[in-house]
Amino acid sequence: MNYNNVLVTGGAGYIGSHAVNSLLQSGRNVVVIDKDKEACDSLRDMYRKRKGLKVYCADFSNDIYIDGILSNEKIEAVMHFAADVSVEESSRNPLKYYYNNTAKTIELLERLIRKGIYRFIFSSTAAVYGMPNNSENITEDTVCRPINAYGNSKLMTEHVLKKMSDSIPAFKYTTFRYFNVAGMEITGKVSDYRWRERQNIIPKYLQVLSAGKNKVNIYGTDYKTPDGTCIRDYIHPEDIISAHMIALDDDIEGVYNLGSSSGYSVWDIVENCVAVTGLEIDANHLPRRKGDPPILVANSEKFQKLTGWEPNYTLKEMIASAWYSYCKS
Repeated sequence: MNYNNVLVTGGAGYIGSHAVNSLLQSGRNVVVIDKDKEACDSLRDMYRKRKGLKVYCADFSNDIYIDGILSNEKIEAVMHFAADVSVEESSRNPLKYYYNNTAKTIELLERLIRKGIYRFIFSSTAAVYGMPNNSENITEDTVCRPINAYGNSKLMTEHVLKKMSDSIPAFKYTTFRYFNVAGMEITGKVSDYRWRERQNIIPKYLQVLSAGKNKVNIYGTDYKTPDGTCIRDYIHPEDIISAHMIALDDDIEGVYNLGSSSGYSVWDIVENCVAVTGLEIDANHLPRRKGDPPILVANSEKFQKLTGWEPNYTLKEMIASAWYSYCKS
């Protein structure tokens, strides 16, 4: 089925704005709903000469906006990115995450079904796995044991989607579990309005360097890894969105990991930041953080074998694309 009118929740955010760009390039009509006014204004400005985009600044649970959009815009499919995503905050304020990420999504799903909209692509997270035993090769069959409210809120939504699919034959959903997302759209056209506020390691290091400083923190250098630092799987947002487009175009259903299937250490990130920026970095060695496993690496073969999708960006290219975009902003 051709889905020509797509609603993107959280479409002014980091990953959502990349989805908007790809959807527009494919010739689709895109409707964005996002509660971040400054990010919405930035998105409108970015595409001020482009037809086919409507941006509504509101919470995706707003009855008036959602009902009006679903009725008037002839929405056929939804990409759902809107969520709170801070692991640390979710530990301090779990109710916020269960309400915003789970309860509000259920409300959205109820409205979609009432309007006869049955195509849904969900932005989940590798946090649903927690600290698995097979951390060097995490597959979709790995037992999910989230260790924080963020991961739990996403896993609860996954359960809801599965039950809906079981009970409503017309309802088709795709869930993508992302690993660590890093980088920006390669031409710099898409910008992350909130990049300076990100607590992820790559934007955090680049924040330090762009501010003319050079000291970064490394938490733990005594792990049982080749260089003693944690190893994680990183993936570019363009690679994530290419998977979304395949799922939309080909009506792919199911639950899939999205990662590079390659592990990179904290030292790898430091070295590539130096190579990309040409700036020196002074590493501040600190004790391990509680709950940080030595290695977390995705196995994305399920989606790759089904569709032929492959991630294209190396770690250095992720960092270079982010640095180029950040320097422009």
